[in-house]
Amino acid sequence: MSWETIEILIRVFTGIFLCSITGSVLFLYWKLISGRLEKKGNARLNYAILKIIIVSFFVPVLSVIFERISHETLLFSTTTVIRRITEVIGIVWISGAVVTCCFYILKFIQLKKALYNACICDKKIQHIAGNCRDKLGVRRNIEVYQSYQVPVPFICGFLRPKIILPEEQYTKQELEIILLHELEHYKQKDILWKLLCNLMACVHWFNPLKKEICRQIEDWSEVYCDVHVLKTFGSLKQYFNTIISIATGKSGYRQYLASALYENSRGLELRMRRTASIRKMAGIPWKSAQIFFVCFCTLGVATISGASYGYYRGYLYLEDATSIKIEEEQDPPKVMGEKKRAGMFAVNQRTMQDDVPGKEKDIWIDWWPEAGESLISGKFRAEEGDTIHIMLMTSEDENTKVKNSEILAGVIQPDGTQRFVSDKDQLQHSFQIRKSGEYRFFVENQTDKKIQLAGDYELISKKNK
Repeated sequence: MSWETIEILIRVFTGIFLCSITGSVLFLYWKLISGRLEKKGNARLNYAILKIIIVSFFVPVLSVIFERISHETLLFSTTTVIRRITEVIGIVWISGAVVTCCFYILKFIQLKKALYNACICDKKIQHIAGNCRDKLGVRRNIEVYQSYQVPVPFICGFLRPKIILPEEQYTKQELEIILLHELEHYKQKDILWKLLCNLMACVHWFNPLKKEICRQIEDWSEVYCDVHVLKTFGSLKQYFNTIISIATGKSGYRQYLASALYENSRGLELRMRRTASIRKMAGIPWKSAQIFFVCFCTLGVATISGASYGYYRGYLYLEDATSIKIEEEQDPPKVMGEKKRAGMFAVNQRTMQDDVPGKEKDIWIDWWPEAGESLISGKFRAEEGDTIHIMLMTSEDENTKVKNSEILAGVIQPDGTQRFVSDKDQLQHSFQIRKSGEYRFFVENQTDKKIQLAGDYELISKKNK
């Protein structure tokens, strides 16, 4: 891989890692306070914070900050060791993501097969569904189907939602409870949040908290749905008796691509306890909830900032340590033979818009000259006795058959004469300034392919030698 590709991968993996830290820290804080919120009877705030946690796994806020840092401190500069580590991490991450995606694709295929023979319900059930939509204020016409291949009722489909019922006989009350429950899932956009949970599990498959986060999202979506349905239906006892008679002990598609009326005995007991508790409580006042939410975000941001700074320091330490190690293992830099000529040999010339050096200022470059092209810097002032030091490397992947004499780098003197060195792998040389005036730095590609030249050049004052 080229340096440019490695740098992109480092930025991608940094973004994923920092998003994973952000979501995990916020979730752990939520775990500490969720019981308190439950006792206060506030399902809405609990569920809202969980949604924010899911979003935090996809919004690379810290990566944007690090992007700014990288421009100032070269955070993403690479060494051979970092390059190898990045390649290994890339292979491992892609493998895990592919395996997890395949798992969800198989679940999607199973769901599609189950829906293949589904038939639209009769007018009586559609009429009950219409009444339920009116009660909840759902304007969209969501059709109801039946299939003998599904064990429990559920709603599926984000763009074209539909409710699927098993081929069973239900009373009018049972149908109302089922349809109100599934329509409330649609109203709260729970299918979208389920899809985001699945995507989070694929991208952050390495995060040990992902399964627990998805489970909590699922549990609180059910509680929030139960609380709102009971505002319409009224009787808690009849509501949960109906759910128990329909769904206990059955399995469905609840965890993957649909919101199903399914729960094991432990889950039903927890839902009933939470729902009953929340209905009894008045809930946290709106202003208190706002203050609580701001405190939660502030504490989370402070902890995440500390963790990200640790990552920043760790990366710089690894970069410094591996750079030192490489320098100790390498042979001393060879003395390059300086050459001189009266004018440019390249047909195509292009002036670059990069900065030009002042006293003791490195100019970092990442230039890509085309075949037969010469790239030239802007003019800068150099005094007699100063030194212009260059250190460049060429792309390993692009120049496997390049000759030593085909890649040039050097300086253009005030009279137009070029002094340069050439090599196919590494260009490191110091040009002594013999006459004060305006100088320019240049690289020239005499090969038949586009190449990459990365490194720096520096103007060193004679006073600081």
